Amino acid sequence: MASSKDNVTSKQKNKGEEISSIWDNVTAADLKEIEQFSEGYIEFLTIAKTERKVLDYVRMEAGGNSLHDLSKPYPNRRISGFLQHHKKLLGLFRQGKASVEEGFNIIVAHGDSPRLDLKPKCIYEDGTLGLLKTNLYGGLKKFQWLARPVALWGFSALKDGRTIDYTFGERSQDPVLTITDILPHMDRKIQREKRLTEAFPAEKLNVLAASRPLPGKANDDKKRIKGALVKILYDKWGIREEDLISSEIEIVPAGRARQVGLDGSFIGGYGQDDRLSVYTGAKAFFSQSRPAKPLLFIIFDREEIGSYGTTGANSNFIERLASAAFEASGLEPKWHSVLKSLSLSRAISADVECGRDPTFKEVIDELNSARLSYGPCLTRYTGGTAKYGASEAAAEYMAKVRNIFDSSGIRWQSSLIGKQEEGGGGTVALTLAEYGINIVDCGAPVLSMHSPFEISSKADVWMTFKAYAAFFEKA
Repeated sequence: MASSKDNVTSKQKNKGEEISSIWDNVTAADLKEIEQFSEGYIEFLTIAKTERKVLDYVRMEAGGNSLHDLSKPYPNRRISGFLQHHKKLLGLFRQGKASVEEGFNIIVAHGDSPRLDLKPKCIYEDGTLGLLKTNLYGGLKKFQWLARPVALWGFSALKDGRTIDYTFGERSQDPVLTITDILPHMDRKIQREKRLTEAFPAEKLNVLAASRPLPGKANDDKKRIKGALVKILYDKWGIREEDLISSEIEIVPAGRARQVGLDGSFIGGYGQDDRLSVYTGAKAFFSQSRPAKPLLFIIFDREEIGSYGTTGANSNFIERLASAAFEASGLEPKWHSVLKSLSLSRAISADVECGRDPTFKEVIDELNSARLSYGPCLTRYTGGTAKYGASEAAAEYMAKVRNIFDSSGIRWQSSLIGKQEEGGGGTVALTLAEYGINIVDCGAPVLSMHSPFEISSKADVWMTFKAYAAFFEKA
């Protein structure tokens, strides 16, 4: 639990006094806990750069916490467990003292992040170079992916039923891959004189992969460099070119997540949107041994592209998970009972927030901006201008969550994504609200969001874990 210094009194808030940074209110024991928690989080970011690897990590912890696979036979007694779909969508269930018929305390996050995917037919040769064609995934700034080391994380399903996991570019002895850029001496017409959205066409984000051809005559008409690339795939992983059609191959930034700053107070790494919430939410879930209410923690996929598809929040997975929780509790999952239980539930959409960056003040609403090291953000509504596409939490529910955090010594802040008419964004809160679930967005502020190197505060990561644990315990 947080130290007594973490408590922000209602008197302070009513007076509108400036609330200080988390760093100003921690003990020596807190600092040690923050560093230990950050070490685990940095390792998680380093080894879990795809949605499949995120689920592998959490599912392994679920097994270590005696959670049963709810898709398989289990003893006829009250149990806690997990349910997964396509190894890219995972839900955890913990029994509570109250019945599942009375509703759940729910936290939902997402395991996918903006990236580049290889196209099904991606290998080609042009001149003296062997290249791989990519497809954008999610809202990213294309120029940020040029002229930097990238790695390949792949999963291939073969016709004989075998599956192959492979990674290239992450070990110290591995070469890396990259996407080339034009030199500034020659970029005037094709980049500098164009709008940013036009200067970097998606079809030009091709991965540099090889130049050494297969043995043969120099003037041979055969595509010898492409042939060399095809041979490498087979020699390394047993993958044929035709197998790429049934493969998920992601191009992500190469290298470890790192501490950032002369004081080491930040964490930098790829995929913190939204793996920061996944890590803190999972740790909060596993910290609860016998909660008052039953718990659900869900890691959705495809949030960055609208939450569609079989593994997105727009699927019926939450209904399936709630039904499985009924069965694991010895109850018949009648349709109306499951829907009533969901409507009685309380939830947090765990997603990161846009942090206040003083370099870009012109798009920030100073009164409603999220400051790093001031704790997780309660975001009452998201969406675009005029609240289009927003899921707005009711005032009564906001008061409930505020009370949970304040009574638990959580340092938190209220925030919105930025000024009106400057853009906007959404989360899975909109989808869960369709079930009548009380839900609010809550997550840590992040700088350089959707970039290959996002920045968070160690203090915020730690406090977000504590906030989610308090919600699971008291909601």
